[in-house]
Amino acid sequence: MVVAYNIYIFDRHCECIFYTEWNRLNSPLAADAETDRGSKDLVRGNQVLTGDGGSSRSSVDGQRPLVWPTTATSTAHRVSAESPRNVAMEEEAKLVYGVVYSTRNIINKLNSKDSPQGGNPGGFMSFATNTYRLHYYEAPTGVKFVLNTDVGATSMQPVLEMIYRNIYVEYVVKNPLFRVDPKTSTPIENDYFRAVLNNYIREISSAAVPAS
Repeated sequence: MVVAYNIYIFDRHCECIFYTEWNRLNSPLAADAETDRGSKDLVRGNQVLTGDGGSSRSSVDGQRPLVWPTTATSTAHRVSAESPRNVAMEEEAKLVYGVVYSTRNIINKLNSKDSPQGGNPGGFMSFATNTYRLHYYEAPTGVKFVLNTDVGATSMQPVLEMIYRNIYVEYVVKNPLFRVDPKTSTPIENDYFRAVLNNYIREISSAAVPAS
């Protein structure tokens, strides 16, 4: 059985356009919900929770993990310095991207496959610590997926490729309401993308993932 902790999706501008978590202690999102409940809306899965605890959208999925960012909280779309933001999550996303970017480039250089066009020719897929395993997948379009699981998880490349091809492409890229601006980053706020991703993670968490 695989225990998935969280997932980050980064676009070609190195910005985190989607983050959600399933099994995490001391989450910056949970802390943000408690300390700033009255000044901003919090998106839990596909439901927007307002400061008074009410919801402004109906649910597609019964279980709603916390997600970030939204258009209101993203760096690219913040309309003013007073707009709501989660500094802890912004810094964490930058740190995670910096780690995978540096690791990927080191592996490319060690394999003599460094390219000025970037990409992942060296084949960086994962690394492990004594508490978690980080899995990395870079799509041909430059979108990057980072999934953290328990240490005992096998290769999650098939899982990440499945998320990209059958969930991200189907529910984000093909969504006519999701307009990609080549100059700015756009957070993923598609209810069905969140629900299908959440269901898929629950499925793989209840069964072993075969090694690739």
